Amino acid sequence: MNNSPVTVINEARPFASDEIFFSTTDGRGIIRAGNEVFVRISGYESAELMGQPHNVVRHPDMPRSAFRLIWSRLKAGQPVAALVKNRAKDGRHYWVVALFAPADDGYLSIRFKPAGPYLAVGEQLYAGMLAAEDRARTSAADETAAMNAGEAYLHQDLKARGYDGYDSFMRVLLCEELKSRDALLAREGKSVLPAATAPAADQSDAAAPAARLQELSATGRRAYDRLNNLFRRIDDFVALHHALEKKSAFVHNLTGELRLAAMNVALASSRLGSEGLGLGVISHYMGRSSGDIAGEVTSLVSGIAEVSTRLRAVIFNLAAARLQLEMGLRFFHELLGHSPARDGGQHRAGQIRTLHAAFRSTLGRAHQALQELGENTHVLNATSHNLGRQVLALQIAQLGGRVESARLVQFDGFAAIFTTIREQIDSTQQELTGLSEAISQLETLAADTPAIAAEIEEASAQMEAGITTLQSALDLAPAETADSALLAVPAA
Repeated sequence: MNNSPVTVINEARPFASDEIFFSTTDGRGIIRAGNEVFVRISGYESAELMGQPHNVVRHPDMPRSAFRLIWSRLKAGQPVAALVKNRAKDGRHYWVVALFAPADDGYLSIRFKPAGPYLAVGEQLYAGMLAAEDRARTSAADETAAMNAGEAYLHQDLKARGYDGYDSFMRVLLCEELKSRDALLAREGKSVLPAATAPAADQSDAAAPAARLQELSATGRRAYDRLNNLFRRIDDFVALHHALEKKSAFVHNLTGELRLAAMNVALASSRLGSEGLGLGVISHYMGRSSGDIAGEVTSLVSGIAEVSTRLRAVIFNLAAARLQLEMGLRFFHELLGHSPARDGGQHRAGQIRTLHAAFRSTLGRAHQALQELGENTHVLNATSHNLGRQVLALQIAQLGGRVESARLVQFDGFAAIFTTIREQIDSTQQELTGLSEAISQLETLAADTPAIAAEIEEASAQMEAGITTLQSALDLAPAETADSALLAVPAA
């Protein structure tokens, strides 16, 4: 490859909103393969990319700390999503939303065009990170310190935007950009997936690989339809997640106020001597009950934290699995436009297997998270109902307190205290009702989805068998020259 510097041109290299591309690398980031779209958008020839470090398309506007963050997660075996600004061979740039994931003994990256509001966020973030890195370098800091400064800026900026860290941001980024892209395609009258290819009339051995690809595509589309049903429920998951966190925090604050009110009753009744004995008993019961309620609320908050963890995993992995399956289906369509060859075809079958293995791994994580979510919400629902019974008992005690305080007409301050307590109890009950409804909805949603996930898993297993059949068909296919078949050319 020509290693002369590439001039940067402040101009975007266009590509369509319905285009999606991938590349695979080894563990060091050396390009192994990819699809036609990647080759075309990068502006390089396939041969120029093969065996080169993936940073051949790195744009100087990308901070080094951003790539260190991506690599740290990949090396820990974790998928990661990010906005990336790349540089084409002609010096122009192209922004992508990228999903990186471990694959085989290397890595897989799937990219699509940003269509939502996060491109502007990425531009601002990276400009700030670059400036932080440059300031650190100017002060004679080493490169590690410069990247530390860039990453510190990233976390500070994301916190100011309401995210609790990069993982939180990337989950929102991937889901919202996919939904924005879907909406844009709908407005443009385009489909997320290309039109299905009609079965070939040729039944010869040479046509067998194409027939197998068509079968794989048909099976994959069935899985995609079911997966998309789950993906469309993401907004429901997100809404319920926010409702749980908001209402649990509110209930937690109210129970603290109830305990304080019970203490006030106890202190006031102790000054009444024998006349306050009845109120003392009631205040003692209320104090103990509000303490029990606080304990249940602590358990509830802990349970909601567990549910939040599962929900985040469900949301991200459903979005990632859908994108990976879509890439596989588009790759099938791309390959169906070319004649297969035995040697190169086996290479391409390997790429199909890599894409599918990444999808199955992600789908497995989503399925597991959905099962755990169902278990967590069942426990959470039981805790919520128990909490409701305890608040009802506290309400009965409050009524007894009001009756007892009415007897002590000379101490009208008690009536005001118990009125406040009643308001606090009513507010707690109202929030608990909303919390219980949200938990029940989430439990129903979580109970419905594993069956759909199981259907997707079944279709995925059929695709796995189909890939094996494809490889066998390629073994039997007559060899062709590399120039006449895409399958024979390991594009990058």
